[in-house]
Parts: sequence; C-alpha cells; structure tokens
Amino acid sequence: MYDGKKVLVTGGTGFIGTNLVERLLNLGANVRTVSRGIRKNILPSKVEVVRDDLTNLQSCRSAAKGMDYVFHLAAAGGGLVYNMNHPAGTLTPNLLINTNMLEGARIENVQRYLFTSSSSVYPPNLEVLEEEKAWEGNPHGSDSFFAWSKRIGELQARAYVDEYGMSIALVRLGNPYGPGDNFDPETSHVIPALVHKAVNKVNPFVVWGAGEAVRSFVHVKDVVNAMTQVLEVYPICDPVNIATGESVKVKDLVKMVLELTNYKGELKFDTSKPEGHLLKVMSVKKLQDKVGYRPMINLREGIRDTIKWYLNR
Repeated sequence: MYDGKKVLVTGGTGFIGTNLVERLLNLGANVRTVSRGIRKNILPSKVEVVRDDLTNLQSCRSAAKGMDYVFHLAAAGGGLVYNMNHPAGTLTPNLLINTNMLEGARIENVQRYLFTSSSSVYPPNLEVLEEEKAWEGNPHGSDSFFAWSKRIGELQARAYVDEYGMSIALVRLGNPYGPGDNFDPETSHVIPALVHKAVNKVNPFVVWGAGEAVRSFVHVKDVVNAMTQVLEVYPICDPVNIATGESVKVKDLVKMVLELTNYKGELKFDTSKPEGHLLKVMSVKKLQDKVGYRPMINLREGIRDTIKWYLNR
C-alpha cells in the first residue's frame, strides 16, 4: 500500500516518528515530516523535513498538501512529572494540534489518516484495558489533561468520519520504548529515565512510589510495524491497542534495568511520591484479531537493545 505513496508523519523527528519514517522508507514511501524541530534531526536526506507550528491551521494545510496518507503523532507533553506540572501547556496545544491537523487533512483530501492516541485515556478501575471500556470512567487524575486531549482527538476523528466520510484509523499506544527514545530526565518516560540514571550511576537510585504499579511496554519497532499495518487493513475509526500483552511491576522493571547495566548503587523507593495509575495492562486481542499483528520483541530483549543504543551515543 505504501510503495510510491506520499506520506506525512507529524512529529517525525521525535522518538516514534523517526522509527516510523524509517519503516515507511523501507516500504517504498516518499516521506514528509513536520515538527517543531526541538529534537536533533537524524532523518535520511531524502526525507522532506518541514519545521512548522501545527497549532496553526494554515501550517497543517501546507503540511498535508499533496499527501496520500497522514500519520499524526505530534503532541505536546512529556512524562508523568512534566504533564502534572504543565496542565495548560499539555492540554491546550494538543487540542489545537489535533483539531487543525485533522481539518487540514480534510481540506487537502488526504486519502487515509491515522490518529495516535494513548493508554492514558482509560479509567483507573480496569484490570485489563480493553478498547470498548475506555469511556466507562474518567482518566486517572495524574495524567488527566493529556488523556483528555487524546480522548477529544478520538471524538474528533469519529465526527470527521461521520460527517465527511474520511478514512481514519485510531491506535492507542501502550508505553513505547527503544532506540531513539527521549532520555532527558526532565521529560522522559519510565524506561529511558531508568536507563539514563543507571548508566550514569546515579546514587542513590530513587524511584517514585513503591514500585507496585503494573505496566505493559512495547518496543518501538513493534509500534511502527503495527501502525503501518493498522492503517492498511483497519482504517475504520475503531480504536486498536498497540501493546504486547506482557506486564511487569515497576519494581521488577527497575531491577531488570539495574541488572542489565551492572548497577551496584543503592536503590530507594520514595513512597511519598505519586506513581500514577496502579494497573495498566492493555489487551491485544483486537490487534491480533482485526489487524493480524503479534509483537515480536520481548521486554528483556528490548531493554537490552535500548541500553546498547544509549551507550553507543
């Protein structure tokens, strides 16, 4: 489906975006990216790189002009701490970006569009995050502003399908990690934050919470492979989780990272700090049944791969 097609990746110089661009190039696509350019651009020279502000409709129209498909990944925000400290700086830009990018794609007659949502949209009372249960309660308070921006983005996608007949896929990502991730301790998510501290021998090694929170993680290569497959075979505005089905307690994840980095310092769990939603394990049944995709990289292998990439840089 992608061979010779013109494909826009918003947020294409970010973590998932750079990996998605590589995947699309391997599938024969001609790729354009657009982002604020905050992260260093490491994309191949044949990729058209546009630096622009997607909170502006005209910028979104220009980015989508002439494109066959759009993968919308661009988002404002960071890890749990950043999002908690910047509620307005998370919610408002995301509402503008999502609204204007979707409208720009509609005006420019994009054939297919993928909206990237998140596991944060799910309420905290679910043991297994099944797609149809996302609206059974409010999102967890620790990340509610980011979560609501994603929920509203999903609603907007449904509205555009119903009114304009657009072909839109929806994916909800688990906790992606892997080569190319953001390792900035101020804005990074859990695995790169742990790897950064372990490799740099931060001592004591302090982890927020008691480490009892349960998470599922998915390697970025599995994420982008699944995303391209969802847009190809299931572009019907029915959300699909992209995860592995594996789950791990944070304290066991920490011990795995420390073991793989040969860390010998003191480990402390700071129970005075929040640790977010205690249970986030995503169902992958729809990903397997509707899309036919099964993730290939297990957690230990993926963390070893991530550590190796970080050490090399």
